[in-house]
Amino acid sequence: MPGASPLPKQGDVFFDRRRPDRSLRISRHPDAGLVVLSIWNGGVCQGTFQLPADQAGMFAEALLHSPPRGVAAETAPELFRTGEYDTQPRIA
Repeated sequence: MPGASPLPKQGDVFFDRRRPDRSLRISRHPDAGLVVLSIWNGGVCQGTFQLPADQAGMFAEALLHSPPRGVAAETAPELFRTGEYDTQPRIA
């Protein structure tokens, strides 16, 4: 079985400021219509998320509209919600 590619062929790597051996890798796969987000610890992939490429803009908007440090979430601009998920925590 082939191993995971250590660096994306098309993408970017972002390092965790708390631990430089931990990173978020974004790899683009235009042929498959996907953007894959993966969390790495050292040289080991801990998990992946396949984001449909047509939702990448919405994901970027969510990141761009995150409230700056020290700003309450209540004062942040309202984001478009897809309605495809439940934003309320489940209480058992």
